[in-house]
Amino acid sequence: MRKLLLPLLLCCLTAGAAEIQQYGTKVDLAADGTAKATADVTLSGAAGETVEIPVGFKASGYLLAKGPQGLKLEPSAGGVKVTLPPAVGAWTFSFTFDAAGVLMPEVVREGRKPAYPGTSRLLRHAFVNTKDAPILDYSMEASLPAGYRFMAIKEKLPRMGEAEVEPRVRLGKTDGRQTARLHASGLKQGGSASMLLEAVPTRISPLWLLTGLLGMVLYLIFFRDLVAAKP
Repeated sequence: MRKLLLPLLLCCLTAGAAEIQQYGTKVDLAADGTAKATADVTLSGAAGETVEIPVGFKASGYLLAKGPQGLKLEPSAGGVKVTLPPAVGAWTFSFTFDAAGVLMPEVVREGRKPAYPGTSRLLRHAFVNTKDAPILDYSMEASLPAGYRFMAIKEKLPRMGEAEVEPRVRLGKTDGRQTARLHASGLKQGGSASMLLEAVPTRISPLWLLTGLLGMVLYLIFFRDLVAAKP
């Protein structure tokens, strides 16, 4: 009887012991708000275990890009479901997907004034660990489309802990395009991280130049007596 209890006890201890050691997503943004994303994950778990991984985007078109033999990936509610190979260990793999609504104009409710100029775009990312496996290290880096730059960081959550060294949101530049990286650690089930940034065009729109010129012309027409030289 004791010989049967020991394997059962070991199974109970290893069940649900999966953890996501590293989870980093890189997002290539397009001007229309759509994006191509690649997620790199290192996950440890029991042989043949199925682990659900949350994805903090309106995502579609999941594909396993790289991974060990025997690892399987399929879509699930709010993310992907990964079946580990028939061996115990830490597994590193990558998957790609399409994301929508990542970089969008401000949505102004009826009866309210806009908080941002019409040319601004908002980069918003809110991630919640809705699954069982804890995430020890999470990051998301987004690259702006060419012709845009970051104007301001409007939100970065959660607040920094005393032991944290890396900033919650870090701005950078890769291949001439500006980037923003959100980083958080120790995200148990229900843990979250988010950022909101304002992006603006790097060049002034010709429409704004025409508007400015028109304003100058109207000023000279209606206030020509003020600018006329006195005799």
